[in-house]
Amino acid sequence: MKKPLIIFAIISIFINHTFAQTRVNVVENVNWKYCTAKYDCDIQSPQGDLSGNVTFRMQKDSIVWFSVSAIMGIQILKGIITKDSAHVLDVYNQKYYPLSLSDLSSMQELPADLSAIQALIVGNSPTNALIQYDSTKPNEYIGATPPYLSFGLTTKNNLVSSSRFSDKGKMKRLKISYLERITDKEVALPNQMEWEIQDMKSDLNSLRLKLSLKTARFDSIPSYPFSVPNDYERVSIQKN
Repeated sequence: MKKPLIIFAIISIFINHTFAQTRVNVVENVNWKYCTAKYDCDIQSPQGDLSGNVTFRMQKDSIVWFSVSAIMGIQILKGIITKDSAHVLDVYNQKYYPLSLSDLSSMQELPADLSAIQALIVGNSPTNALIQYDSTKPNEYIGATPPYLSFGLTTKNNLVSSSRFSDKGKMKRLKISYLERITDKEVALPNQMEWEIQDMKSDLNSLRLKLSLKTARFDSIPSYPFSVPNDYERVSIQKN
């Protein structure tokens, strides 16, 4: 787990096309206030495969807490994201990454925005400013405003079925597929998700995550425990 910024690899800026400027609100977003969800996770990468689980605790527009554990329950990554900052613990390598979301946005040419991150986790669109770019594909849309001009979205039954992003130079691509929705819960969270991160410069940085929902609940969350051990190495992420 040498790439703690994987969870932030979410969006980019530019697509060189001309589109009809009819804006539409096509997505029926999932409504929620609190969410605790645990997923089985399979990670496939050129460095090897890893199985385990991922847990999210979230309050809408306020906080994201997450934990990644290996198959035997050994925690390897932990973090907390607020409106202006993110703090990530690489537990396996005992390193701590404090991040400003504005710096992260500048570094990665993406809007590192709490609400957008939460939208992707629950299977919503990070923006309602969408336009239909091909009349022969009625379920295909792109973002209509910066920084979502390279954002693509596919819908099924008025819910998001996939979200797609590419960076400014189209060298990095992210596709999130929402393969199923749970129907026996009060919130229609994705039951299965697949995150594909493709680096056109180096396959070594490409990654695929398959997530299968185990449990979900939507009552108030009492705590988001996070502290940095004194012996962890503090690592500053430098701007490009």
